[in-house]
Amino acid sequence: MQYLFLESSKYIIAILLMIYAISSISIFGAKKTGGKTAIAVIQNSVNILTVLVCCIHMMLISKNPMYLAVLIFILVCVFLFLFVTQSAFPECNILLLNNFSMLVSCGLLIVSRISINKSFKQFIIVTVSFALCIGMIFIFGKIKFLKKLTWCYAAIGLLLLSVVLVLGKISHGSKLSISLGPVSVQPSEFVKLIFIFFLASILWNELNFKKIIVSALIAALYVGILVVSKDLGSALIYFVIYLFVLVIATGNYIYMFAGLIAGAGASIIAYKIFSHVRVRVMIWQDPWPYIDNKGYQIIQSMFSITSGGFFGTGLLEGTPTTIPFADTDFVFSVICEELGIIAGISILIISISTFIEMLRVSSKINDNFYKQIVYGIAVSLLFQAFLTVGGGIKFIPLTGVTLPLISYGGSSIMASTIMYFIVQSIYIRLRREDKVNLSNKKTKH
Repeated sequence: MQYLFLESSKYIIAILLMIYAISSISIFGAKKTGGKTAIAVIQNSVNILTVLVCCIHMMLISKNPMYLAVLIFILVCVFLFLFVTQSAFPECNILLLNNFSMLVSCGLLIVSRISINKSFKQFIIVTVSFALCIGMIFIFGKIKFLKKLTWCYAAIGLLLLSVVLVLGKISHGSKLSISLGPVSVQPSEFVKLIFIFFLASILWNELNFKKIIVSALIAALYVGILVVSKDLGSALIYFVIYLFVLVIATGNYIYMFAGLIAGAGASIIAYKIFSHVRVRVMIWQDPWPYIDNKGYQIIQSMFSITSGGFFGTGLLEGTPTTIPFADTDFVFSVICEELGIIAGISILIISISTFIEMLRVSSKINDNFYKQIVYGIAVSLLFQAFLTVGGGIKFIPLTGVTLPLISYGGSSIMASTIMYFIVQSIYIRLRREDKVNLSNKKTKH
């Protein structure tokens, strides 16, 4: 019986993730509330079943009882995400909530597979992040002055990035984080959200060419500090966020073309100035001559992805830990090796459905400030996923950024969680305002 379960579990996991991915897209076509509710129930059931099958599989393979604790912790997280949130905020966006729960569950499972010790740290960070976000939803609807903090956002963001530039510790040639006692924090993950709020607050009203120039200069300062810190992956994300938010604010696609030309020019300059950029481009073009050193990461990543096939080797039955930074930069390769390419594609579809839903939410918001915040968050999350996955499969050069909600890293998962719940807060506020307006109309009639 044990052998039968272990052999069949990898197919079950792939099928479950595929069912969830299909449901996350099909929900857009469900016109009735009952249909959407049924799909949501399917998604919740698939989420829980996936966690159960994965943890039981790892327990049977490893004979390690700690995976029982992993199972309990993840199920507690799922319960908190899905049922506590919906009970406290019945107006919340169910698809975004379900997708958030599924992605975090997959991330916790993969991190647990790589290192149980790291997974418990991740559990603590996820739980603390969730508690903060629930509190944030309660107060978010009551804050009325967020639009007026334009220069506070600009100053705080630039100050935090400057602190990293001056005091940050060097990791793989870049200044990414600062140490606060035993805790290491990567401020650029949180400043990303501050940057989005800055753009929304300066571009939401009475837009003119002067404001566009000022926003471009401040954005250039953000990106410039990141470039000097050699955090080029984050610099690219900030640049893309600015470009897309500017286009949605102005409705002028000329800025997009101008930005792409400027970005291409900046890429050439970065290639000329930074040796590690030249190395990454070189191994992206042909890593095989450098298999013993510089090209080792990307070659091991490709080996992992292809060795798993469509259904994967099974959790704890592959060798993904041979990839350096498997739990951060190359977590997608780990997923493809042990859970299969179908699972990897399913997670990408879930990320895309999240992006589409955030765009749908953004399109229904009349207030340009909140519209641009939701839009900026959607672009940030999807583009960061593109950079991580694209680098891991050798579609683009490596950038060293994490996969939102899935990769190991306290700053990354906390910042991504806050982003998701900022969108939830805006959506809940929108739903409540709609109810009040509807009630007022009925009263007048």
